[in-house]
Amino acid sequence: MRALGISFFIFLGCVTHAQNLVPNNSFENYVSCPNGLGEIIDAVSWTNPTWSTPDYYNSCAPINSGCSVPSNAGGYHMAFTGNAYAGLITYSAIFPNSRDYIQVKLLDSLILGKEYCISYYVSLSKIVQLAANGFSAYLSTYPVASANQNILPYSAQVNYAGNIITDTINWVLISGTVIARGGESYLTIGNFSTDANTSTSIVNQSGSGGAESYYYIDDVYVGTCDTLKPPEIISFLTVPNIFTPNNDGANDVFKITQSHIQTLDCSIYDRWGVKLWELKNPDESWDGTTKAGVLCGDGVYYYVLNATGLDGKKYALNGFLQLMR
Repeated sequence: MRALGISFFIFLGCVTHAQNLVPNNSFENYVSCPNGLGEIIDAVSWTNPTWSTPDYYNSCAPINSGCSVPSNAGGYHMAFTGNAYAGLITYSAIFPNSRDYIQVKLLDSLILGKEYCISYYVSLSKIVQLAANGFSAYLSTYPVASANQNILPYSAQVNYAGNIITDTINWVLISGTVIARGGESYLTIGNFSTDANTSTSIVNQSGSGGAESYYYIDDVYVGTCDTLKPPEIISFLTVPNIFTPNNDGANDVFKITQSHIQTLDCSIYDRWGVKLWELKNPDESWDGTTKAGVLCGDGVYYYVLNATGLDGKKYALNGFLQLMR
């Protein structure tokens, strides 16, 4: 099944659309919270068309499961929107020509001769050694499947042909248009190119994820195309002024409330200026103990915070916080 016309574009930013034919397009809805890697079927409407192991990440998952958001086995990464995303291997030097794919049934079939836009956001995992340019979107009348982990033998209608995406912080939009042949009801995303036709680059030679390229995916769209808009990411953070680490399950830790914060460094001092704790990640918290594990007593403490948002906003804050047991 070949498209009558294809165009392609890529940029950092947001896109607005009319009706989206992709159900659960940002992976927010789940059958059950993922409790380990390789569980894309826990995301409502999404399936795994091969014997490979595409992953599902959601903030509802336990931190130690490896598939929570924003902290997981692939590193610290916030969702583009909401609290969930998918993840898949697009190239592997360890297992030649092996791939992950994700598939979804559209809410309605495509209409013959009508132009549709296909788009999704991707971001590279921080722990892998490689980045690759292999991204494709394949529309089919019926679901596709394979009983192995190898490349699906189909000619995708929209193929990414831009520079290798190496961004491990921002989400990069991949988008293309296609003229429907009519009746297409399924969308499959992955790398349909062979290893020989996939360009790669080394981004982290000592990465614990191995010699593979692994990307997070969020906000998948199939529908009519509208005007592309500049980025609309807005960061914010709020620092609490009191917490009660008494193990009653309520307000037990000092934690920054934030959205789209890229970097954060927050040091906590006692009344004599001794540094007790340091938060180096927006997802970290303080439980009211010293680095040696000694409980800190009731009283007033002092924090110094520096942070940067994904929108470029700088934060330089300091103030007092009260610890009450």
